[in-house]
Amino acid sequence: MPLALQDTEFSNDLDALLRFQDILLQAVEGARGADLDSEYKIMRGLLLADDSYNDSIPTFVKRYRDLGSLWPALKSFSPQWEPRRIEVRNQFEGVLAAAERMELFGKSGYNSGEYDSTAWNGATKGADRVKAIKSLLPIARNAVEHLISVLEEPSHNGGPQLDETSAAIDCLRQLHKALGEMLKAADEGKLSEAFNDGLPAEAARYAKRAAKALRDDPMSYAASAMVLAILTACGFPDIGGYLAGVAISMKK
Repeated sequence: MPLALQDTEFSNDLDALLRFQDILLQAVEGARGADLDSEYKIMRGLLLADDSYNDSIPTFVKRYRDLGSLWPALKSFSPQWEPRRIEVRNQFEGVLAAAERMELFGKSGYNSGEYDSTAWNGATKGADRVKAIKSLLPIARNAVEHLISVLEEPSHNGGPQLDETSAAIDCLRQLHKALGEMLKAADEGKLSEAFNDGLPAEAARYAKRAAKALRDDPMSYAASAMVLAILTACGFPDIGGYLAGVAISMKK
């Protein structure tokens, strides 16, 4: 049974784990309220109970049962909260990547090595990455803006907006914001810091979640695939395998 369906309101493992990461990011700033602590314990228990994630769970999650006992470990990462956030994102990346692969291929496909989703990540050298981002991300950002405007148009029958469409719009807005931050980082010569901080990985997840929500809308799905392709060429991580799956779905 998927992690997210046991005791949480989330529809899949990835969404649940993104929430778990958010709890940890709040905890690095010292947040330890009763509700947050209870949610941490539930999420931690579900994660530890799923053997699929054994190899990717951060040690600090395995070791500490509540936010109170976790706090000294988080503080040991750095005396400042921002480096602590970066460290949590870096250590949690393996769990999120595992969830993404299982969401795309299923647990059997994840374990069988059918496709390595990190097989091709586009520009990897610093100079090439800056050039690609400065030239291609404005195109992706404009495409996202246009896609949002199309999705926000009233339906032809005057009915309410579909849940999938609303979810896609929310993800696209977050993606648009992240792309703007990436362009700003490139202009300021801080692209390496942005990559180390995990911003491209978060942008990639919003892009993939938007594409998933739009899979029943052929034209919008195709537009989201174009955005994914651009992000792949810019070196955003863990999109190659997902994009291959999108291409297969579009052929069908």
